[in-house]
Amino acid sequence: MKTIAIDIDDVLAANAEGFVEFSNRRWGTHLKPDDYTEHWAEMWGVDFDEVENRRDIMVAERVFLNHRLFKEAKLVLESLSKNHKLVIVSSRGPRVQADTIDWINQSFESIFSEFHFTKIWDRPMHILEQLKMTKAEVCREIGADYLIDDQPKHCIAAAEAGITALLFGSYRWTKVDDLPKNVIKVKNWLAVEKYFDGQS
Repeated sequence: MKTIAIDIDDVLAANAEGFVEFSNRRWGTHLKPDDYTEHWAEMWGVDFDEVENRRDIMVAERVFLNHRLFKEAKLVLESLSKNHKLVIVSSRGPRVQADTIDWINQSFESIFSEFHFTKIWDRPMHILEQLKMTKAEVCREIGADYLIDDQPKHCIAAAEAGITALLFGSYRWTKVDDLPKNVIKVKNWLAVEKYFDGQS
């Protein structure tokens, strides 16, 4: 049984949409989902101390546990779980991990057998260095055969480690050309289903 590693934010749930909605309401920004980037200081135009202040507020207000789930995800994953081991591989930080596991298990009825967190944001280095880190090492350690993720850097690094990656979504940041041959673009969960139907 092959293992599929699956990201949460902007793969299972609409993180960029929920993030900018909260930011616009809380701080008066005028962001759109396509403005989202992992480089929050650049996106907001603030210093790194203010980024940490805002992160604290978002964690306290449980913003990351209220994102809209993609309705097709559950049906497709239920089907895939019959012949694959499904695991979560996420970059979410330690303060939201326990609640994230509860939220995902409740929403997807425990179809994920394992949860793995990359600890990217836990490392004692500057945020600009953290932003360069990828999920490839974790995917390799857990023996993942596939990765479904919306961030090109994670998909490309996984591909370089011999893991087939599905670059998920039609986001500004997924519009990347010249991808390795084992990085496949999938615009939504129906495209994911079609891809795996072709592998069986």
